[in-house]
Amino acid sequence: MTTAAAPLAALQSDLKNKVAIVTGASRGIGRAIAIKFASLGANVVVNYAGNKSAAEEVVASIHALGAQAIAVQADVSNEQDATRLINETLAHFKKIDVLVNNAGVFLGNPVHAETTEQYRKIMAINVDGTFFVTRAAVPHIQEHGTIINLSSVVTKSPFPGVSVYTLSKGAVEGFTRALAVELAPRNIRVNTISPGFTDSDMLRSGGDALAKQGVEASLFKRLGSPEDIAEAAAFYAVPRSGAWVTGANLLSNGGAGGFSV
Repeated sequence: MTTAAAPLAALQSDLKNKVAIVTGASRGIGRAIAIKFASLGANVVVNYAGNKSAAEEVVASIHALGAQAIAVQADVSNEQDATRLINETLAHFKKIDVLVNNAGVFLGNPVHAETTEQYRKIMAINVDGTFFVTRAAVPHIQEHGTIINLSSVVTKSPFPGVSVYTLSKGAVEGFTRALAVELAPRNIRVNTISPGFTDSDMLRSGGDALAKQGVEASLFKRLGSPEDIAEAAAFYAVPRSGAWVTGANLLSNGGAGGFSV
């Protein structure tokens, strides 16, 4: 059945009165996305795994912008926690318009040196977490809502030591494309952002050499900032700007590792 498109001018050009869930939002890219959405008028659920004080600081920053926010502790790799995250969102805000699956982990090792424990941790957070939260959220996402999944430029331009991480993010990208088809009849858009080398705790965990590699790889000779990625997320999330985009993967990478086509 063909879904009638809403006139573009009828769609919002901001996120006023929208409800957004951002996983892994206590720091880095997730924090920047949560604050960006709030600056556009959204009420935000700030998910965190363990750093309560950092999450509460993000909530305070959102309140200072005049938006509502709550912090919800949940380990997205735990099925029950993921469901509770959605239930607490609905109990407080009554609906969901935007879901950002940002929570992730990077552990870089050559594949022959990757332990089973490390492999399972990467897949549990990056893949299982994306699935568990999305599955619980989908029945409640409003028409013209959106799901944004975070991937990585390594799926297009890998380098030594990222095989398992790339495996996890490749799964996220495939899931995004399939889900875009599945949810199109409800006018729900599903897209991916693939950050390049971004100045975050995840990147810094790889050491100074990885940060230097990122600067050299960028055509602009700098690392990306979390705010760079947040701007890409805002493009997808705002109903008007993202209206005709689904199943896409935006490389927010400063030209590092190639270009999107």
